Amino acid sequence: MKNILIILTLSITFLMSERGDILTFEYKGSREVSEIQSQLDYQFGALAPTALYDIEMYSITYETIDQFGETVIASGVVAYPLDTSSAFPLLTFQHGTEIRREGATSMDGYNQINDLILWLSTSGYVFIEPDYLGLGVSEMFHPYHIKDVTATTVIDMLRASRNFCDQASQIQYNDQLVLAGYSEGGYATMAAVKEIEENYSDEFNITVSFPMAGAYDLSGTMVDLMLSEQPYPDPFYLPYFVLAYIETYSLGEVSDFFISEYADIFPDLFSGEYSGGYIDGFLPDIPIHMMLPSVVEEFTNDDNYPFKVHLSENDLYDWTPQNTMYIFHGIADESVPHENSVVAYDSFIANGAQDVYFESLPESFGGHQEAAVYCLLIAFNLSEELKIINPQGDVNQDNIIDILDLVLMVSFIMENLELTSFEFWASDINDDQVNNVLDIISTVNLILE
Repeated sequence: MKNILIILTLSITFLMSERGDILTFEYKGSREVSEIQSQLDYQFGALAPTALYDIEMYSITYETIDQFGETVIASGVVAYPLDTSSAFPLLTFQHGTEIRREGATSMDGYNQINDLILWLSTSGYVFIEPDYLGLGVSEMFHPYHIKDVTATTVIDMLRASRNFCDQASQIQYNDQLVLAGYSEGGYATMAAVKEIEENYSDEFNITVSFPMAGAYDLSGTMVDLMLSEQPYPDPFYLPYFVLAYIETYSLGEVSDFFISEYADIFPDLFSGEYSGGYIDGFLPDIPIHMMLPSVVEEFTNDDNYPFKVHLSENDLYDWTPQNTMYIFHGIADESVPHENSVVAYDSFIANGAQDVYFESLPESFGGHQEAAVYCLLIAFNLSEELKIINPQGDVNQDNIIDILDLVLMVSFIMENLELTSFEFWASDINDDQVNNVLDIISTVNLILE
């Protein structure tokens, strides 16, 4: 009977929830500054940042929608500095290609508080990482490089993370938002920025974004790569794309695209149980050799071939970013060619973008995997120049506690305004969960001191 009641309660909760609502959260571990510093020093030597804050991490599940508009559950992680006297920027990081469902960061505990999470959260960011649909707790097939659902999953993870912070009194975020990602994460970051700017600019204020080494030109650069008769380091990419598009756009059966020896094994190989490296062991070095010759011919010669059309629909270069964006890509990238970012940047500039910058990393920085560290380090240093950590009492978020903050606090009290999470926290100087004259007195004392 008890189990039935639990299931019924969870079902009712899910039915009444909305996109971005928290469904569950689970403590995954914490690290102290000394431990963090030791690990980062060991991994990065002189490049390691100074650890500033103890950190804590949770996995969360939240409501979102899939590519068919159906309500589904997704998961991710939130890690944050343990300091209740300050408000920190939100930073959402979109990870690279993953196939194994349990490879998602949220699926493990202490060991999954990785170097990137430690680096960013101890430096003063609320770190957010969505698993994406089809990974973590989500059991559907991952909609690989489908731009709209990818953006939705990231945006709803942002909402869920803010909801989580609002429920946990030891975490406070400010109005800054940084989006970053590498490889598939670069694509996901670009998709999320586009969707936020076009439809949710009143809800999110993007401070800066860092799409890195992403496949933004699917129908051009990536198609040319996959059609070439050249060995490719990650042949699983091609069937991962095709299988996702078959499912999303109802393009037919797996056997309609792949020769039988591969079509027969793909349902098992791409079940979410195996890694890309493991799957590659069953595939030819030249990806196009998996495809039926008739499919290759039709795809090449027919501009209206459905798969080709849908790839074009999911390109991410024909729009105009409005907020500050830095695009990074290694010239020697063998997995996601540098030309993807060249096409995107040139298109953005031609469309009139005013605040988009492009940095090509030289060949000496290595290929797709090797260049990632350099891209992330450059992005971090740029983000640090923009980062603001607000002290409690800094109501107007100018990083100074002065008479202007007092004026706002008085207006909040006198006009009985509905406050944002940040405004309430910043005004509640004495932490008694009430905004009143006692907070005014405390703020005056802070200014006089």
